[in-house]
Amino acid sequence: MDTEIIQDFLINKKCNWEIKFTEECESTNEEVLKIIKGNPTLALSGLVLLTDWQSKGRGRRGSTWESNKSKDLLFSIAFSPTMDAKNWTRLTHATALGICKALKELNYDVTIKWPNDVYIGASKVAGILVESFPKILQNSKTGLAVIGVGLNVNSKHEDFSDNFRTPATSLYVKTNSKNGELNKQQIAKMLLNQIHIQINRCENCFSEILDDIKKISFIYQKRIRIQLSNGNLITGKVLDFGNEGEIIIEKELPEPGEPKIEVITSAHEVRLI
Repeated sequence: MDTEIIQDFLINKKCNWEIKFTEECESTNEEVLKIIKGNPTLALSGLVLLTDWQSKGRGRRGSTWESNKSKDLLFSIAFSPTMDAKNWTRLTHATALGICKALKELNYDVTIKWPNDVYIGASKVAGILVESFPKILQNSKTGLAVIGVGLNVNSKHEDFSDNFRTPATSLYVKTNSKNGELNKQQIAKMLLNQIHIQINRCENCFSEILDDIKKISFIYQKRIRIQLSNGNLITGKVLDFGNEGEIIIEKELPEPGEPKIEVITSAHEVRLI
């Protein structure tokens, strides 16, 4: 991975994120955090760490992210957001939209499965893990946000475990390429550029981001079953997204005395029914 080529491309797009590469690490989110702690000034401009392999890649709610070495795009972005920390949940939605916009430029038909997964058809092609550290940096008013992204690029059918809760796919599989593996470096440039654009829209144009997400949402206006973190299940139709990207659902079978409309800020699992 030639970081200078990616760096020059992003600078031309008015993105000043510094680009670093390591062949392998336990987790890009953990590794980029160590780098920032050693040099906090990097948080001001932003730092991107790419790797060929993670030995302990992580997803949301303690899940793991598995990827064969050198096959896929694995990276984390660390920076100090300018917006209030209470709005940092917007970063997940903005990143998902950025990934989709980049992949649509490459002619992939992608959707967003709320809040952090990108799908092609009924299979997952990318996942996002955003972690917030509001007090980790000295002399910083906003702290640090770390956005981890895993995108299946060149993995093949046989690379995906049958034990995955959600079926997985890759750009290579969906391309049916006969010309060898896809160019990860070119895809990384496009992804990072679009993610940067959408993050910059977060503070003042988030309603527009949500409008864009509705057009490519996997669940908008559809019947879903949500398992909440406490284990409770809710079934109903997604009516809209709230001001911060929450699910607004019309419940099919509300308990007596409960409201029919509920706002969901987080969930353990979301499924179409």
